[in-house]
Amino acid sequence: MMSRLSILLLLLIPFVSKGQEWTLDSCISYAFQNNLAIRISEQNIKLSEINETTALGGMLPTLNAQGGHGYNWGQRIDPFTNQFASSRIQTNNFGLATGMNLFGGFQQYNTYRQAEVNTDISQKDYEKARNDMALNIASAYLNILLNREFMQIAQRTLDATTTQVTRIEKLVSAGQLAQGNLNDMRAQQASDNANFVSASNNYKLSKLSLMQLLQLDLRTADSFDIIYPNLEPDEDNALLSSPSVAVESALNNFPEIKSAQLKVVSADFGRKIARGGYSPSLSASFSYGTGYSGAAMITTGAGTEVSYPIGTIVGTEIPVMSIPQLVYGYKVKPFGDQLNDNINRSLFFTLNVPLFNGFNTRASNKRAEINVLNAELQLEQTKQQLEQTIYKAHADAVAALATYQSSTTSVETSQKSFDWIKSRYEQGAANNVEYNDALIRLQNAQATQSRSKYEYIFKLKVLEFYEGKTIRLK
Repeated sequence: MMSRLSILLLLLIPFVSKGQEWTLDSCISYAFQNNLAIRISEQNIKLSEINETTALGGMLPTLNAQGGHGYNWGQRIDPFTNQFASSRIQTNNFGLATGMNLFGGFQQYNTYRQAEVNTDISQKDYEKARNDMALNIASAYLNILLNREFMQIAQRTLDATTTQVTRIEKLVSAGQLAQGNLNDMRAQQASDNANFVSASNNYKLSKLSLMQLLQLDLRTADSFDIIYPNLEPDEDNALLSSPSVAVESALNNFPEIKSAQLKVVSADFGRKIARGGYSPSLSASFSYGTGYSGAAMITTGAGTEVSYPIGTIVGTEIPVMSIPQLVYGYKVKPFGDQLNDNINRSLFFTLNVPLFNGFNTRASNKRAEINVLNAELQLEQTKQQLEQTIYKAHADAVAALATYQSSTTSVETSQKSFDWIKSRYEQGAANNVEYNDALIRLQNAQATQSRSKYEYIFKLKVLEFYEGKTIRLK
């Protein structure tokens, strides 16, 4: 399983210090923890988890509390006394409100299920990013090994030419060879030196490419180096006979296949959500509140009997008094009493029946059906691409092995031919052109051998990787 690859590599080498020689395992492990693309993919998982939590919350009741404090001036009806008031009045109100969708065509439930699947998709995409990074690092690592061999070949060629220049210089000084021979060999030396400089530069650039994948500071390139294993091609690997084992393993376990399968499931939930738009919805809400008003007054004490003069007896100044009335004193009703007395509750049910909404629901369903079909097609496309990648890696590995075997024979014969021409050249029986041609043929044969060797090793590691094995260089 590819998920086991990540765990194994992370346990192998948890940390690599500056200046330390890097193995392939340590490079992959370090990139898993530090490469920006992988870290972004990891953050996408967290975003999906947040969306999943949000979708879960959509199925739960809402609960909100509110409170207010204010003052009013001017003519108005006090909501708590239901009387006109014109003076400045202090008011307070407090309340709780809750609501819940009781039924809505299962849209909220399917939204939550889709969010769950999308979280799994993000996880598989994260695993794929790690797998891709492992392959990219393996390719960059082997490219360093290849360019190092190219540089060594160029160095050996330059050393051989330099040896001949030194030898000819002595012969020219002794008068045994003409100056033209020395000039020709020095020109060849300059050409070989240019090839060596180019090979050295390619070697340094391949190191920088690996450092970029590891997100290392390129200013530390001089202290960066890798372990150089002595790799020999495994010419009897069972995967060369047929890639079917790797194909079957990849189709069953690789995260890109799992991701594509989950995207079909997610699209199907999207279709169910769209179908819920045709269904009636029922919601309920409940509120509980109370309040305080500075205009709410209550009497104080038992009251006092008071009579008012309403006139006089005719012909006299004797006052006529009104019937005694009780007169009370008033004060603002206490805050706590008002909160207890002013409690109000409300419960509402709302039914919404969709009749016509400008074809929006119909269009949403059509889009959802197309999304499902596209997800199914993308799944098949992903399977085909994965199979093609594995079969191409197999074909490339077989071709690279054949090239390596033939180039190995070519190196052997080219080496013998060069040794013979070199002996004749040093005896004066061969000219510079023959010597240089033999040297170039040997150099080309060695370069072809190195290139095919590392191409074969990389393609074989790709096949093993798709088979479910950890990428390692022995």
